[in-house]
Amino acid sequence: MAKLDSEKSLIRRRWKTTTVVAVIVVVVLALVLGLALGLRHQQASGGGSTNSTQSNAAKFVTRNEQEWVLSGNNFTTSSMVTTRYYEFNVSQMLGAPDGYQRTMLVVNGQYPGPLIECNTGDRLVIKVNNQLDSGTAIHWHGMFQNGTNWMDGTVGVTQCPIPPGGSFTYNFTVPNQHGTYWWHSHMGSQYADGIVGSLIIQDPNEGLAEDYDKDVIVMLSDWYHDMSPVNTAIYLTAEADGSEPVPENGVINGLNVFDCSKSANSSVPCTGGSYASFQVQPNKRYRFRLINTGAFADFNFSIDNHTLTVIETDGIAMTPVNVTRLPIAVAQRYSVIVNTNAAVDNYWIRAVMNQHCFAYTNPALNPDVMAVLRYQGANSTSDPTTVDNNLVDPATCNDLNQTMLVPHVPLDAPEPNVSYYFEVSFQTLNAALPKLAYMNTTTWIPLNSTTTLQEAHSTTGNITTFGQDQYVVTPPSNASVIQIAIQSFDDGDHPFHLHGHVFWVMGTGDGYVQNPVPVFNSTNPLRRDTVTIPAYGWAVIRVQPNPAMQWQFYPERM
Repeated sequence: MAKLDSEKSLIRRRWKTTTVVAVIVVVVLALVLGLALGLRHQQASGGGSTNSTQSNAAKFVTRNEQEWVLSGNNFTTSSMVTTRYYEFNVSQMLGAPDGYQRTMLVVNGQYPGPLIECNTGDRLVIKVNNQLDSGTAIHWHGMFQNGTNWMDGTVGVTQCPIPPGGSFTYNFTVPNQHGTYWWHSHMGSQYADGIVGSLIIQDPNEGLAEDYDKDVIVMLSDWYHDMSPVNTAIYLTAEADGSEPVPENGVINGLNVFDCSKSANSSVPCTGGSYASFQVQPNKRYRFRLINTGAFADFNFSIDNHTLTVIETDGIAMTPVNVTRLPIAVAQRYSVIVNTNAAVDNYWIRAVMNQHCFAYTNPALNPDVMAVLRYQGANSTSDPTTVDNNLVDPATCNDLNQTMLVPHVPLDAPEPNVSYYFEVSFQTLNAALPKLAYMNTTTWIPLNSTTTLQEAHSTTGNITTFGQDQYVVTPPSNASVIQIAIQSFDDGDHPFHLHGHVFWVMGTGDGYVQNPVPVFNSTNPLRRDTVTIPAYGWAVIRVQPNPAMQWQFYPERM
């Protein structure tokens, strides 16, 4: 079952962002290292090159403010299921999300890309046309892919890349899910250059403990002024010594301002950019769906003079809990209720990058990424004058205290009958080589012209024949509950994501996990699909394999 690969491993504190991927073969579990930029061993097949013909910058589309308001887009939340069709054209063009012009990879000319919105039980059919000069693929982050794991979009694991000029149609249903998700390229480091978007699953029976009047998407991301293959190449040098590139900026819903005087290249057009704006009506309850679509940065999200009530974590409804500032790691999602009961005014929305997660300081970076909460009746053009009265910047890069997040619909964690222990480390064979990511003793190299899924099929279920660079673990057929202890030996924290499953977070901590693993509270522990493992720390997760996800193979996807 489990393929542990260091997929996209631009990796220290989180270009070493560590991810757990599930590719079901008998029950296939794959730890994929690196939601961040770049595959350490995949330079040759990385993101789109910077030398292909670029479209005119004027064609680049910044999404309209109202497009982020779900309750105003004529979508009907319903228990009636249907099939929804989308077409994505993946291309390269010039854009300037923060006013600094750079080459980007975009979908349908937009950054962020198009919204996918559906109801629980709907079938999604998305045709992806690759107009890049390199391969691509789209991963639907958080989707279970029950019985359709070949639609997961993970290059080298479940599919080969869509070739330049080629197309591939993703076709899957979402029968047992609701909440906040996102989609992104899963080819090399491409998504850090713009191939990202939101995926929202509505459900009239979502089971939230609190109601709301409006539904709004808030996408957070760090933003680099160089293309990701450039950053990857710099990172993959011995001189970098595992220090991931630090961004020049961050964006909220694809927008922010940038101080052009700090530009590293004065010849690049730079207009200074603009803030994203969210217009709200007084005395309403807004659901803000927060999604960290970045490559590296942790954010601490807050709104001046407003309390955030957390009601959802990675698609799981939570018992409401109030916070003033919410940490959100790469790939995590939260829904928060914001009561617009403050004085009619304009307020700063803040997504502050936690610089404790960075290996060095980028002089161009203002870590305070801002947007405007604009009350109806307030000045429609002036910037806020409010100040951040929240806590001091956190000294660690960890998740919100696990004990504060209690699933609203209780589900106890059953006792495991299979357990595994994985060590994550970053090593170099000699000083002249870059550090590589290891899962136990294996550093992953993508298969050439094939995938884990295809190879598992070709060996008729015997998946013990992979080479030294393919760490595959096969649980026994009677595995009903699997417990995984993950020990990090790196100096940075790592978000881990499990493709195809929601898991119970049994515990996280600093230092070394005990052996045998300690006894944890199994009464309704936190459930989610992305958890942060602290620097030099550990996490223990528990998952039930889904019998509906037995391996199947569709040869036309190659």
